[in-house]
Amino acid sequence: MAHSALTFGCVPHTDNDLTRARLQELCEWLSRETRITVRPHRAPSPEALASAFAAGRVDVAWISPALFITSAAFERARPIVCSIRRGMATYHAVLFVDAVSPIRSVSRLAGSRVAWVSKTSAAGYIVPRLALASHGYDPRGLFSRETFHDSHGNVARAVLEGAADVGATYAVFDEGDAASKMIRAGFTEIPEGARARILYAAGPIPSDPMVVAEDVDARSRIALLEAFTGDLAPVREAISHVIGAESFEPVRRGSFDALREQIQDGRTLGLLD
Repeated sequence: MAHSALTFGCVPHTDNDLTRARLQELCEWLSRETRITVRPHRAPSPEALASAFAAGRVDVAWISPALFITSAAFERARPIVCSIRRGMATYHAVLFVDAVSPIRSVSRLAGSRVAWVSKTSAAGYIVPRLALASHGYDPRGLFSRETFHDSHGNVARAVLEGAADVGATYAVFDEGDAASKMIRAGFTEIPEGARARILYAAGPIPSDPMVVAEDVDARSRIALLEAFTGDLAPVREAISHVIGAESFEPVRRGSFDALREQIQDGRTLGLLD
C-alpha cells in the first residue's frame, strides 16, 4: 500500500518568507500530483537534513551529490531524479570574491579567509579543494581561516559582507561550458550577488539528486518520479526558487561514479578531513 503521507526535506539556498512559501507551494503541488500528503521540512544544514533522514523524519530529500555519496544516512536511499539546469544534468563549482577585491586569481589566495558551505558540499567544499590541490595549492595550509556557513546564500553573504575574502559555491553555465556565459550561481540568490566575481571554475559535477528512503514503497516512488518528470508548469517558479532547477530527469546509472572516485582519492590524500 502506498504511503498516505511523506515529508520532503531540503536545505534551501536562502531561508526567508518567500522561500518558505515556495517550499509549501511545491509540497502542495506534490500532494495533488501523487495523491499523497507531502509535508515540508526545511533543514538548516546538510548535516541536519542527513540526521532527519536517518531518523525517519524525512522521506524524500533534495541533496547534494556529495552528501549522497559521503553520508551514511543516505547509504540505502534510492535516487529517483536529478535536477536539470539549462538542459544539463551537471553544474560547476566556483571560487568567487567581491568585485572590489584585490584578489585576481587563485595564486593570490594565500593567507585569505575562505567561506565554505559544508564538508559534504560538492561545489561548496569538496570539488574546489580538490581542484586547488590539482594545481599545486594545498588547501590545508593555503588559508588563514576557514569557516562553514551551511548554505550557498550564507557563503555569498559572508564574502560580500566582508566576513570572508573568498567563497565556494555552485554555478551553471550556458551549455555546461565554464568558458560560456554564467546563468546562475549561489551568489545570484541574494540581492548583493551581482557584484561577485568568479576566480576559478571546476567541474563538471553531477547534478543534485532527489532521493527517497528505503522504506518508501514502490507505488509512492513511481508517483514521485512521474510528478517530477511530468508537467511542471504549475509549479515552475517554486521549483526554480527552492531548488534552482528547470526540470528533472531520472537518475542515470553510474552518474556519481566519477565524483565518488574523486572523493575517495581526496580522503586518501587527507584533503577532505
